[in-house]
Amino acid sequence: MLDNIAKKERIPYICRLILESCRVPAVWLDAEGEVKGLLPQPFEDRPPAEGGKGLLAEITELLQANPISNHEPGAALPLIHTTAYLENFIVLPLAGELKQSGAIIVGPSLFAPFTGESAASLLHDHNLPAGRQEGWLRYYQGLPVIDRMRLYHAAMLLHTLVTGQALSLSELLQDQASPPLPLPEEGSDLNLSYRRENTWLHHDPMLERELFRHIRNGNKDELLRTQATFSEEKFGRLSKKSQLRSKKNLAVSSITLATRAAIEGGLFWEIAYTLSDFHIQHIEELTDIPAVDRAQLAALCDFADHVKNNRSSKLSRTSALCQNYIFNHLYEELTLSTLAGVAGLNASYLSQQFKKENGIAVSDYIQRERIEEAKRLMELPGITLSDIATRLHFNDQSYFTKVFKKYTGRTPKEFRQDRSITF
Repeated sequence: MLDNIAKKERIPYICRLILESCRVPAVWLDAEGEVKGLLPQPFEDRPPAEGGKGLLAEITELLQANPISNHEPGAALPLIHTTAYLENFIVLPLAGELKQSGAIIVGPSLFAPFTGESAASLLHDHNLPAGRQEGWLRYYQGLPVIDRMRLYHAAMLLHTLVTGQALSLSELLQDQASPPLPLPEEGSDLNLSYRRENTWLHHDPMLERELFRHIRNGNKDELLRTQATFSEEKFGRLSKKSQLRSKKNLAVSSITLATRAAIEGGLFWEIAYTLSDFHIQHIEELTDIPAVDRAQLAALCDFADHVKNNRSSKLSRTSALCQNYIFNHLYEELTLSTLAGVAGLNASYLSQQFKKENGIAVSDYIQRERIEEAKRLMELPGITLSDIATRLHFNDQSYFTKVFKKYTGRTPKEFRQDRSITF
């Protein structure tokens, strides 16, 4: 696309195009994180933050967490990054022939204008003195306001200018890097994929209904597209003093409604409530707004994924009851007679029906699920293999090793070593 421009001139040219077309500052960092050109004034105007870390330092840390060397030639995708102070950035690590050129940073910008009240509540969350609020408010008032959808399209434009390749909205949203969510101590059958951003309140009710309809239908792609149309400035305020508390309250409300939508979509109620508890507990532990936004969308996507998986499995109510009970009681003794009591069936008949529908005996299904849980526990620090075997009701370490190798082809020790090498 830009073959007629010399390689050393391409990046500054692209930065100028973005600056002029989107009215958002753009900066070029080299592979060492040093500024090469077009340093935007807002970087320099930002007041001192808690801890003294500057914007460039935060962006450099983000790049280190997502190394450029991890990208295949031409495959680098833009990251949408929001700081704890709600500044938004597009971060595009340069790959392929431009790999040594570093990265392009577009920002800072805001999703919505900042009022004095919203700035005060945010700065209160960060324990900044009242005397600094006026400077921060001036800073926020000087930042460009780019709504969520326009920022996404700017990221797609930047990617196309650099790589010459088209990038869809779904590809952008589904590739956002997020830190892994730690499993609760007892574990859950959670397949969380972290994305970005936030939803609601005080929008057109039809838009909210559409969002929850996608959860009921198990359609994550449409869920992501719909959430991108929500406008930040129309969110409800559920706490006067703390913007962080307000965001958490909104997230909890959205997860509660998503739980109901998932149940209406066919997800067994105990699984839906378990997911709801887990996501709300995680959100309550977070300490900054961007993390709450990411966790909220991750929860909505998780519900959509579970509805989709539940529909594709086409389980009878009997199998769903048994699998749900196993899901919630994996750390307890599980017997065929117990499951028969849950399903209200004769144990022998339940055994035949379960194997016919699932292609596996009840006892083998329980073993397989416990091995899957063991694999998740192995990724958590401070838990020994003997602890895992005991907690999951394997008779002894040697039996645990035998069953683990049956389902994975490796011993527990080999699996844990392989995972540590991968990470």
